[in-house]
Order: sequence, then structure tokens, then C-alpha cells
Amino acid sequence: MPGWITDSLFAIINTVPALFVAQDSPHFALARTMFVLILIVLIVAGAVWLPPLCSTLVRRLRKGSASDQV
Repeated sequence: MPGWITDSLFAIINTVPALFVAQDSPHFALARTMFVLILIVLIVAGAVWLPPLCSTLVRRLRKGSASDQV
């Protein structure tokens, strides 16, 4: 399973920067590195913000269902 995850991540990492910079350009490595850093920041931010968001959502849903029962 980790094999197809890494394969798909590498495909995304090579494909998205190629939309903006030619692959034979000397700046392609720089564009790919910047994209990887942005991707890492988004993954970390999602991991940090997801639990509080889910707990808030569950709390609001429980509060709404409790008021419906009264």
C-alpha cells in the first residue's frame, strides 16, 4: 500500500511544477522544491487543524440534536 501512495505523490510532485516550468529548464528543480515545501506545509496544517475542527463540528451537532429532543 505505501508503494502506490509514494508513486502517486511523486507523480504529483513532478507533474504540477511541469505545468508552470519546462522540465528541461534549469529552474525546474527549484519549482519542484517549492511545490514540495508548500505541499508539506499544507499537510502539516491539515493535521493540526483537523482535530479541533472535527471536535467543534461534533459538539455543534450534539448540541443541535439535544435541542431537537426537548
